[in-house]
Amino acid sequence: MTFFDISRKMLKAGFYKYRLYFLCNLSATALFCCFAVISTNRTFMNASIVNSSISNNIYLPFFLSAVFLFFFLPVSCQAFLASRKQEYGVMFSLGMSRKEAFRNLLFENVIISVLALAIALAAGTVLSFLFFSVIIYAIDVHGVQWQFCPEAYKLTAVLYTVVVAVAFILNAGRLMLDKIGTLLKAQYRAEKTGKIGTFLCRLAPNYMRFHLVEWSFVRRHKKEWGCRYVLASLIIAVSVMLTGVCVTLYPAFLQDAKSYSPYDMVYSKIYGMNQVSVQDVLHILEKNGVTVEQVIQLPYIRDDVFNYLPVTEINRDFGCDYQIQEGEFLNLFQYNLEDGYEHNIQPVSTVTISGDRKLQSVGTDVKILFNQNPTFADKTLIINDSDFEKLSADITGSAGIANLFQFQNWEDSYAGVCEVKEYLQESNQLNEDEQTYYELSSKVEKYQDAKKSGQFLLFLMAFVIGLMIMAEFLLIHSRIQAEKEENSRVVCSLRMLGMIDEEMVKCLCYKNFLRFIPPSVVGTILSFLPSYYLNESYGMGTNGILAGIVFGVILTVGIFVVIRRYSEKEEKFYESGFIIQGRGFFERIF
Repeated sequence: MTFFDISRKMLKAGFYKYRLYFLCNLSATALFCCFAVISTNRTFMNASIVNSSISNNIYLPFFLSAVFLFFFLPVSCQAFLASRKQEYGVMFSLGMSRKEAFRNLLFENVIISVLALAIALAAGTVLSFLFFSVIIYAIDVHGVQWQFCPEAYKLTAVLYTVVVAVAFILNAGRLMLDKIGTLLKAQYRAEKTGKIGTFLCRLAPNYMRFHLVEWSFVRRHKKEWGCRYVLASLIIAVSVMLTGVCVTLYPAFLQDAKSYSPYDMVYSKIYGMNQVSVQDVLHILEKNGVTVEQVIQLPYIRDDVFNYLPVTEINRDFGCDYQIQEGEFLNLFQYNLEDGYEHNIQPVSTVTISGDRKLQSVGTDVKILFNQNPTFADKTLIINDSDFEKLSADITGSAGIANLFQFQNWEDSYAGVCEVKEYLQESNQLNEDEQTYYELSSKVEKYQDAKKSGQFLLFLMAFVIGLMIMAEFLLIHSRIQAEKEENSRVVCSLRMLGMIDEEMVKCLCYKNFLRFIPPSVVGTILSFLPSYYLNESYGMGTNGILAGIVFGVILTVGIFVVIRRYSEKEEKFYESGFIIQGRGFFERIF
């Protein structure tokens, strides 16, 4: 029998190790590829299509998936090669050279890595395609489409290749340098009580004596488990924090839609466009069951930078009390400073109108008086009536009238608003692209867009959180699977002492409880501070923490429920004799 034959039998006997290593590489790479494709999609990251407060949330899970890839692939490679140490220790004792062993390991890893990368790229593509399909067809977000982004696949392939190559060289090189005796004892050397176990024995000796059997499962591989606990806790913390973002941003979107639309419908007569009578508009609205309570016709003048409004009209129509003398103006910024966004509030001190006439600023006010509209300039100045009349006489073609409508029930005004919009386009005789500069704005449309953005946000966060929780589970589960042989020896010893099935399941439940629950609890606690400060900009810091606590409790309860079933399945695996106790690995091969 040649070494090749022995290697083939090793593959067959320990196939679950290869399968686990393959799945670890596949899942971590597919996760990163999915977020890479989403974050490099130009339509998704276009702020004019998708609200930047939504799309920018993809950067955090993208970064975390990269960290997960950097960490998980090396530890998976290390665990895979560590599980092979005893095998190669025997192979070396039979005469296999280190060069032959390295070539054999390299061949195995190249095959596994290439297959994992190819399938991971396909899986990441499918996940991203499903993501965009949902937001396009289910949530009805217009303008977003799935795109083939070569940069995402190149980044995934390069990053994966570099991480896997470095991890293999380091771990395989370490295996080649180990002595035969060290390799043969590798699995047993891991079964030492760590510092934490020693500390707990001194801190609570009675408790540790009572749970001595259960702790026999968890006292090994303290360094590897420590690293996994840290990363798993960070993943849970990010998931909990994103849950708080959902709870905060969704109602904030709806509130902003209403606060920035104090009037239910607004359009302007300017540049010779939208020259329709108010009576015709009222007739259309009445025909669609929309009752109009108030109509305000506000004269204004605009240039490339400013809207100029007469102070008397502003005071009368909006209940203000501005006192502005001739030659003066007031900077008006129509923002809600508590909407969670950063606003560029930079007042001007002087402006020049009518050629050489200069006006001086008398101050600034931040207040929303009327809706935003495409026909308005970015900045607004309130000026004296005399200056407004002189400006009207000097400027031709840029004087307009803003028509502001207040409805009795704006929630039911969508059909009427749409018909008025079509009527304005027909009167202007413009195509859709040209009409956008003179389009009306309405509260009901803003609210529906905000609601759609909120649904989009909820789906995005659910998608991201789901993948993050899966990654956290895989992080813990893969290590448990890598310890099958070691745990099977413990189970075999406990069976020889007369332990029954129910007692064995309780021991495994205790072991899995200590593996899965601490990251959930620690991650939830770690999320409190960043969640508070992230949501406090919307005045909902406490709500973000409460949402995180609820999510953490639900997640922990879910883990409690699953652990019992997970442990029963694990106990059946050991009972089935998949790993035959009492005989060594190479006894089965030969």
